[in-house]
Amino acid sequence: MRGKGNYAENQKDIHQSLKDKWDWKCERCGHKHDITSGYVLTVHHLDLDKGNNADWNLACLCQRCHLAVQGKVFMPQFYMFEHSEWFRSHVEGYYNSVSNPVGKGDRRNSYSTPHNVYSLLLGVMFIKV
Repeated sequence: MRGKGNYAENQKDIHQSLKDKWDWKCERCGHKHDITSGYVLTVHHLDLDKGNNADWNLACLCQRCHLAVQGKVFMPQFYMFEHSEWFRSHVEGYYNSVSNPVGKGDRRNSYSTPHNVYSLLLGVMFIKV
């Protein structure tokens, strides 16, 4: 699945800050960054938009969890079951961004039109990440 958007000029700083926030551990599995064992820490843009650096959109994941999650998240689609603990703050942030629009054309609110909010409330996603 191919993403959209371009990375910000300060993307390295954004990623470094997020990894520091998570103490260089994967927020999904809790494994510490360890290149030799294959647990390389990455930052995943949940909506696949590299230009969207909203807090809810950035997940600090080891490479293994990143690959497990990649392409299985569609933020505008409602999920009728309880979310995994690591994912809850991302979903809450996303729902807050669409219910409290910041400005017209803001990427974080690209699904905030009445039609898309209606779809958000009616849709069902069956993949638990």
